[in-house]
Amino acid sequence: MDGTDRPRVIVGVAVSLAGLRALRVAAAQARSRGAVLHTVRAWQYEPVAGPAIGLWARAAQRAAGDAIVRAFAETMGGIPDDIAVRGVVVSGSPGEALVRYADRDDDLLVVGCGRHGRLGRLLSRRVGRFCSTHASCPVLVVPPDTSAHPTAQTARPT
Repeated sequence: MDGTDRPRVIVGVAVSLAGLRALRVAAAQARSRGAVLHTVRAWQYEPVAGPAIGLWARAAQRAAGDAIVRAFAETMGGIPDDIAVRGVVVSGSPGEALVRYADRDDDLLVVGCGRHGRLGRLLSRRVGRFCSTHASCPVLVVPPDTSAHPTAQTARPT
């Protein structure tokens, strides 16, 4: 079996607290479902004419791949060996690229949304909202870990 007929858990990789938590949740989902974990890093570029564009595009794609490896290192100490993992770098805006990639009915798409600065919060909400309204598969939007936020409450009233 080459893994193409196995269920897929797809996670958008972002090296942020919310993105790292989404990666942990996606790995746990893949483990419990016996699925292949597809880690997707989206990157955008504006093509321009000239011989340097090929070099630049390859360097940008390599950097996106490095971000996937770095995310695993920061959140789990490395790529887990108990689940099948496939790293994928796709071109496009994050939301559109994730929805385009998660094209099977039995896929599970995992995205993080979290507390960032104003710009990060706006972009994160846009990706989560875009995926949850446009994806053809179930979407799991992972909230930030409240213990990782400096102003988080440790206990909530009941």
